[in-house]
Amino acid sequence: MRSVTLIAAAAAALFISTAAYAQVWEEYVNRENFFQINLPGEPTMTQVPYKTVKGTMLTARVFTATAPADSVQAGTFSVTVVDYTNAKDELPTAIEQARAAIGAKGVRKYDEVNNLDMHRSWRMTVETPNERILGEILIAANNRLYIAEGHTPLNLPPPAQFQASLQVLDNNGVRIRTRTAIAAPENEVTPVGAAANAAEQAKVVAAVSGTWRNPAGGTCEAAYFKSGERTKTVRGEEALAGTVTNAGLTVPGQLILSGAREGQIVNPKDDKAMFLFENKPGNKLNLFPMGGPALGWPEVTLEKCGG
Repeated sequence: MRSVTLIAAAAAALFISTAAYAQVWEEYVNRENFFQINLPGEPTMTQVPYKTVKGTMLTARVFTATAPADSVQAGTFSVTVVDYTNAKDELPTAIEQARAAIGAKGVRKYDEVNNLDMHRSWRMTVETPNERILGEILIAANNRLYIAEGHTPLNLPPPAQFQASLQVLDNNGVRIRTRTAIAAPENEVTPVGAAANAAEQAKVVAAVSGTWRNPAGGTCEAAYFKSGERTKTVRGEEALAGTVTNAGLTVPGQLILSGAREGQIVNPKDDKAMFLFENKPGNKLNLFPMGGPALGWPEVTLEKCGG
């Protein structure tokens, strides 16, 4: 949870399927460029020139997929890969160059260093009058710059299965989860490592623990969300058990506390995402239904009981 914000991406494919919005997100794997990410279908690839700050001409491979405009996850999503092998001395300026390019597109609402799979990354949320732009930028040990960028309507919830779902792969196609902080400023306090993960988990637990009611007719006795004990998902992710109750149905889940799926409540049996939480000022939580038994439930903003 960066700056106490529970927005994360799914590491597993999510299925958002209703009569009006049928959309399947898939894990896209690209072994040639050493990455994996969740996208709304098979992307198209284009190659474009990429000019560095120093004027060196490199090649960017851009992989783009688009979700239908009438989908609950509408938007355009891309991954840009730039190989800096022939310009290693310019890696210290690579993230800042990409960050400046995304930031120039609108007003920066979030703009901070982050930890993505133990890689030092830069995460951004930029807004224009018409859209929200989500960015995730990192440098991998293979000397490649990765830029994940999503453009979505402001009136829809952020696509939880995209932002931060980027994974870097090794030569065997295995996900790399070792500390990588290439070209980080010397005195930067980076959230990469076990201590940072533990601090992040504690921050999320503090933000969501307790009993939460729906102010539109809900009560604390019949709580909409109630947190439970610390636990782990089937993948070994640190989580907080909890229940969500709506229209007489109680759904047990596990709220993931850190990592690529931070902020998601997953089904403890099949590990699929059901909800996404986003905390708000004034002891409030936004709850976005994403799938499973919650499909079709409305988005709600909850109030903390006793808060």
